[in-house]
Formats: sequence, C-alpha cells, structure tokens
Amino acid sequence: MNLYDRYLAKRMTAALFKVLLSLVLLVSLIDLVVTRQDAILKYQVPPLLVLRYYITLIPTILFEFQAAAIAVLIAGLIVLGKAAQDREIMALLAGGVSLRRIARAPILIALMTAVISFGVQETFGVRAVEAHNTITKKYFSKIGGQDRFGVSWTNLGDGWTCHILKYNLRANSGQDVYLHAIREKKLEEIRARRIYWDEVRQCWLLEDGRWAVFDQEKQWEALARRITQTEAPFKESPAELFALSKPAQAKTAEQLSGDIARARQLGMPVREHLVNYHVKFAQPALCFVIIWLAIPFAMRLRRGSILLGFGISIVIAVCYLMLFAICVGLGYMGEWPPAVAAWAANIAFLSVGMGLFRLTPT
Repeated sequence: MNLYDRYLAKRMTAALFKVLLSLVLLVSLIDLVVTRQDAILKYQVPPLLVLRYYITLIPTILFEFQAAAIAVLIAGLIVLGKAAQDREIMALLAGGVSLRRIARAPILIALMTAVISFGVQETFGVRAVEAHNTITKKYFSKIGGQDRFGVSWTNLGDGWTCHILKYNLRANSGQDVYLHAIREKKLEEIRARRIYWDEVRQCWLLEDGRWAVFDQEKQWEALARRITQTEAPFKESPAELFALSKPAQAKTAEQLSGDIARARQLGMPVREHLVNYHVKFAQPALCFVIIWLAIPFAMRLRRGSILLGFGISIVIAVCYLMLFAICVGLGYMGEWPPAVAAWAANIAFLSVGMGLFRLTPT
C-alpha cells in the first residue's frame, strides 16, 4: 500500500469506528427510552444488569439490524466524498491513477470488516445473544404460562414415530400422546394421556395409557397391556428434539448445520432454518457489498454536501432491508431455494454497485 492508501485506510477506519459507536449508542438509547425504561423502573432492574443487557444487544444491532454494513456505507461516503470535494480524487485521476486503484484501500477495509464481522458473530455474538435472551425473558418478557402446541417426531429410535397433541415446552411435558412403529409383520401402538422428560433418569416417561401389538399372522389381533407409568421406547432428549427452537443467532454456523442434519433425520421441516444458515454468511458479506455502492455515490458528492451522504445512506439501507426481507420471506415460503433467498439482495446490490462503479466518470 502506498502513502495515499494508508491515508485513506486510516481515515476510513477512524470514520468506521465513530459511525459504529454512534449507531450502537443511538439504537441502545432509543430502545432504553421507548421500550425498556418503564420495565426497568417498575421491576427495579440493577444498573449493572441494564448495562449488561445493552452490551449483549450489540451483536443484534451490528448484524441483525445491519449497523455494521450501514457504518461501512456511511464511512465510505464521508471519507471518499470529502476527498472528492477537496479535489484529492481529481488530482489523483489527473496524475494517471485509476479509480479502481484509488478505491483499493476502502474496498480492503470493507472486506476486512466483513471477515471480522463474521468472526465476531460466530464467537462473542453467539454468547451475547444467548445471554441477552436470558435477561430479556427474566426481566422484560411476560411469562406466557401454559402455551401449548402440537409436535410430531418421526424416525425416532427403533423406528418409532411420536405425535403429541398438546406440548408444554417450558415443562417438557405433553398430553394426548400417540406413538407407533411398523415392524415386518407387526404394528406397535402406544396411546397415553401424558408424556414428560425425567431429568434424573434422563428418559421420557409415559403415564396412563395402553401399549398394543397387532400381529399380521393372527389377523391383526391385538396384544395389549395397560400403562400406569413406563419409559417411552425412544431415547432422544428434548435438547435434540427441540434443537431448532433455539434462535439461529444463538448458534454458530457449525452448530446450526448439525441441528439441521439431525432434524432432517427426525423428519422435521428445516426450510426456514436452511435460509437462516445461509443468512449467517450473507449478513456479514454485506459489509463488502455495500462499499461498491458507496464509492460511485461518493464520487458524485464532489458538488454536493456531505450531509447528502447521510440521506443517501438511509435510502440505500432502507431499500436493502426491504429487499432482503422480501427475499428471505420467499425463502421461508419455499418459493426460492434457501441459498438464493439469503444471497439475492447482496447479489442485486453488488451488481448495481459494480455497474455504477464502471460508469463513474473519471
């Protein structure tokens, strides 16, 4: 890197840090005043816990709210726009330096930001999101009580399939249970009033039911026995069966991939989680994509105000977030493949950015 590269890189890094800090503080302040203030006063949440709450909110602000990418965009517009207004860019172009060569340092900074963002997301981000969710549930969420829903698990141990009409995730227990396993010449069927996970024995227990075996050789005559309490015929734990109920942001990409593979084996729908898996890579990559939009717009600020850069940043950010939400929604609905849904917005913005970059007058 030559002297001007180091000069731009230094200015870009300083601007990026300032914008990131400003965005994090702004979002945290808005959340505090608008959303959390009443609960903090009502439940007398300790100041240190409030501070920890907002520290653990940082990864959500940076990646889910795309503050990291927006900061790259704003920093690029400020630094390159100021250089264009001060005619530094014009002087370099007049000296035979190409725009691609001038833009090398900001592009490298954006690429490094994308890589660092992914690393932070996979390490501190995962732990922070989990801690943040714990604090939120304990201090800022209303306890839902007895929310119940139906669940079905296929391909369980020894060929069993389980259907539970009403399941309580908090208590790891369910009501109205039906299990069946098809053998070569037999059909085993269990109907029980209740099932629950015993933490001490590390097994599922069935209560108040009937275990029947239908034999084809005996013209499907049933051999049945009464169940008062007995172990369920499968060993998968709630952690395995409900692995995908944990937010994708609270897992590394490797953990999410493993959970998806296990869920597939159990016959669970994984389309939404496959989209989330690809989003884990697409979100940090936006930091690199967005700089290709910042450069051509910054070159056009030479006759305008730097404040115009903030307006442009807001418009670009809103357009991206809307397009990203639409594409991901199409992925969730199964209209688009998961990888396409997660990356479509990035590909579209990168194409537009590179097209504008080539058309930038030099």
